[in-house]
Amino acid sequence: MQFARLCEALEAARSTSSRNAKVSAIAAALREAAASPAELRTAVRVSLGDLSRLGVGWRALTGALAARLGETNDALVNEASRRLGDLGAAAEEILSKRDPGLAREPHALREPLSLSDVGAMVDGLRAASSRAKRAALITGALARSGPLEAKFLIKALSGELRIGAAPGVVLLAITSAFESDETAVRRAHGLLADLAEVAVLAQAKRLDEANVKPGRPLAFMLATPIETVKSEIAYAHMISEEKLDGVRAQVHVHGGRVSIFARGLERVTDSFPEVAAVFAGVTTDLVLDGEILAVASDGRPRPFQALQMRLNRKKPSEELRALVPICLVAFDLLVRDAEVLVDKPWRTRRDALEAFAREVGTNALFTIKEATTVKDATELDAAFERARKNGNEGLVLKRIDAPYEAGKRGQSWLKVKKATATLDVVVTAAEQGHGNRAKVISDYTFAVWKDDVLVDVGKAYSGLTDPEIDALSRHFTNATIEQRGGWRRVTPDVVLEVGFDGIQRSDRHPSGFSLRFPRILKIRTDKLPDECDTLETVEALFLAQVETGHREDAKEPPEPIGTSAKKPQLRPQLSLFGDDKK
Repeated sequence: MQFARLCEALEAARSTSSRNAKVSAIAAALREAAASPAELRTAVRVSLGDLSRLGVGWRALTGALAARLGETNDALVNEASRRLGDLGAAAEEILSKRDPGLAREPHALREPLSLSDVGAMVDGLRAASSRAKRAALITGALARSGPLEAKFLIKALSGELRIGAAPGVVLLAITSAFESDETAVRRAHGLLADLAEVAVLAQAKRLDEANVKPGRPLAFMLATPIETVKSEIAYAHMISEEKLDGVRAQVHVHGGRVSIFARGLERVTDSFPEVAAVFAGVTTDLVLDGEILAVASDGRPRPFQALQMRLNRKKPSEELRALVPICLVAFDLLVRDAEVLVDKPWRTRRDALEAFAREVGTNALFTIKEATTVKDATELDAAFERARKNGNEGLVLKRIDAPYEAGKRGQSWLKVKKATATLDVVVTAAEQGHGNRAKVISDYTFAVWKDDVLVDVGKAYSGLTDPEIDALSRHFTNATIEQRGGWRRVTPDVVLEVGFDGIQRSDRHPSGFSLRFPRILKIRTDKLPDECDTLETVEALFLAQVETGHREDAKEPPEPIGTSAKKPQLRPQLSLFGDDKK
């Protein structure tokens, strides 16, 4: 199948806001690609933008595009990408101007790029041992691409697909293309964590063959915020576990080899050699789900801030390992020996986990999470307060009769977390969103006051309704002071109330602090910008967390740098939503 055909389908999906139309366009392309399992896998991965995982950088892409154009440098490419805010769109524009006939008839290339060619390029990029080889592979593919193909090839490689074809849309396209049962497709996706392989199984009517395989990660089961649950909590069927402030991890043992996978399903075994060593003597198949924590000398959990020093370190030094000791706290067992337990109830999996822990023994590097019962809301509140005093984030309630639903955020696991505080902040910058929000301005950078200067303290993109986002998009379009691509600095006249799970020191923002997991609670149309919170308030909240052990004060903050001039005297923005009656 020609790559141009898939690109036409992706362009059709990008050009519509209808979810059903997106699904239909991509499903049609997948059916055409299904003659070859390899081409079908490539079609799915391009549709997902998964090629960005190959780690091809901006410089490599701009250089390859410049070479495709016969330019001696990438000045033309950089100018167009800055103006359009998108390198793929820049490639399409430049190639269309260079050869308008090719733009009208992309199939007229002498050697048009096929999906098999794209798959071969991907394999070559994985194996390439030098930048020169990677650049040659990309340049070669672009040389056989028309404007539309170049656009989507670059978008897929850079992770900037932005067509609204999120995994959910591609999953539905697979379901439609091969007339499959949606529940079976979702289950297969959870167990395989690879929609490309799910598509191959769906096309062959073999979805029932999807299963857990030790050594290959599966999607993590997720917890739903308890605040979103509308029905009464069935406490008699629930147990409570303290929610830990670490990183989620799967430990797999297969054929005597230990593998650790992180939340993104990437292999991180070398980053945590102490944990891997715990399971080196296990000779049977095993898959555990748990959390890796930083721990103090007395075994008490340290805040996530401390663990950050260990993250993204492929081979931590002995000094770093001594500075930040870690522990795996397991809370689920999914495979033991030859038995796959994901479809068994929690109680059965828990019994198997406890039996395994007795067999291998627990220690400073490996333990299992305690599970207790809660009878009602009063006991839940008391358990939450204990968890916070223990240095943990909150609680997770789990149904004892529920299976492990890989990749699903359902009602079987409920997380109980409370914002440590809220802040009233001023929006200083706004950005174009991603996926279904690619056409609106939905990501907001916000600030607090340091004396009479605004200093950024965080960024949030969740919590508002679509009508609220549409209204803010219109407002920020008119309030733009400076624009670079999808980012714009805006007049600081919109006030938000944000909640968050914590505050930490950070060089990322000029305030010297950043909020952890911020979310927008409401637009404060009743407040003036100069009524918002101050940096002194932020620092006081941070120090309160240090006193309770939920944060560590590791360094002094940098000198804040202002993001705007003096405090403006502005009226509340009631007109954003038509609330002011003149």
